[in-house]
Amino acid sequence: MGKTTVVEAAAARLREQGVEVVVLEHGDDEDRAQSAPGAVCLRSGGLALHRALVRAKAEGSFDGRPLQRVPLVPLLRRDLRAWAAAAGYAFPERDLERAFFLSGGHPFVFSAWLDACRFTRAPDALEARVREACAPLFARIDRELAHPELARLWDWIAEAKTASVEQMRRAVAATKPALDRLAIAGPVSRTLGAKAEISASCELYLRQRAR
Repeated sequence: MGKTTVVEAAAARLREQGVEVVVLEHGDDEDRAQSAPGAVCLRSGGLALHRALVRAKAEGSFDGRPLQRVPLVPLLRRDLRAWAAAAGYAFPERDLERAFFLSGGHPFVFSAWLDACRFTRAPDALEARVREACAPLFARIDRELAHPELARLWDWIAEAKTASVEQMRRAVAATKPALDRLAIAGPVSRTLGAKAEISASCELYLRQRAR
């Protein structure tokens, strides 16, 4: 979900404040979290790393520093509009809305959309290019959502499409950590606050999943 871009942007902000930062990129299936020097270590990875960090903290086998896990969330319409403008595209609103609908604001999917626009603007051909570019991502999401911890949560929200977090907690006993992991794993967006909502939003992935 644009992990490298997000992590590097966070590192740049911290370095501007004089904070010593180490950035470590872990593969999606890597589950070893080695210690690192520096005041702050920013790591990117998948659910395997997330679970390894939770275990290490519980066992006291990590390096003793506070641990904060940050699920990446889909982008809003205004974010996609600004991204497209920065890349030199001025989409009509109907095209931007279609891109948002199909990508759900998923950074990688929208990036693939922008890249495909270099070759075609025909809707069917454009969608086919994006789907092909996203095949490895969707396969990874399939693997993550197959985990017993997440499968029932995904099945419920994929059917409901959108619901309040409280509704989902009551319906399937979803805990906050599990919802965090669901947001990390798949094309799911979650808003925070008193009226928090969660939704399955990436139409391209939903179509692929339904096949």
